[in-house]
Amino acid sequence: MVKHGLATRTSSEEKSDILEPNPNPSNNSLLITHHRLIGPNYLQWSKFVRMLFCGRGKEEYLTGEIEAPAKTDVGYKKWNTENQLIMSWLINSMSLEVGENFLLYETAKDVWEVVRETYSSSNNTSELSAIESALHDLRQGKLSVTQYYNALTKQWQQLDVFETHAWKCMEDGLRYRKIVEQKRTFKFLLGLNKELDDVRGRVMSVKPFLGLREAFAEIRREESRKKVMMGPPPTSVDGCALLGSSLGATTRATQQERRKSQPTNHVCNLSAKCYWI
Repeated sequence: MVKHGLATRTSSEEKSDILEPNPNPSNNSLLITHHRLIGPNYLQWSKFVRMLFCGRGKEEYLTGEIEAPAKTDVGYKKWNTENQLIMSWLINSMSLEVGENFLLYETAKDVWEVVRETYSSSNNTSELSAIESALHDLRQGKLSVTQYYNALTKQWQQLDVFETHAWKCMEDGLRYRKIVEQKRTFKFLLGLNKELDDVRGRVMSVKPFLGLREAFAEIRREESRKKVMMGPPPTSVDGCALLGSSLGATTRATQQERRKSQPTNHVCNLSAKCYWI
């Protein structure tokens, strides 16, 4: 549904609805995020920017649901002010090399669509292959359970961008998502280190099969329990002190053995004082 600007607003009401810049003069009032678009990070940038505008109730300027009223319309001034401000925010959230390519567009919707067409990688099979390869090789290794889970989740979120199926039946779509989650749970469990074999076996034997988040919570609790039982590892300072003490004792014992093995002679002077040589 296309919306037009309301023509029955007073000037004070219009002012209160306009996106206000940052009131802190020390900050750049046109900088909405430090996640600047540089090209390859389009996915993260677009998610963050859309979330920001949606939270402010201005996402419709990006989608075009709010259409530009006629220039003679009373609501045109409000629409144009907000449109120009949103365009400024979008362009200032890009790197200089990227942003300067979008200065001549007329609406925020135009900028948003052209950026998507230029940098979106939803049809990039090489990037899809890279994500699948990273997931295939990802194991816990030296990571904590939480770090390992977060690394997997990041790759899966990027993979979901490519999963844009149009399901004719909603039930089939929900069933497919359950199958995907089950496979991801298996991937998470099979990539854990061997010291977590016991809890992994318990999780996989639960009926019905646990979801991904439930399995992660169970594994993380077991990891925390093991850390508490084993206690904190010895610090490097203690290790160095122990090594230094051991070396010192060895050195003193060696010196004493040398003294015992050497022949001892003494010389007495006229004052009957003896000196050991």
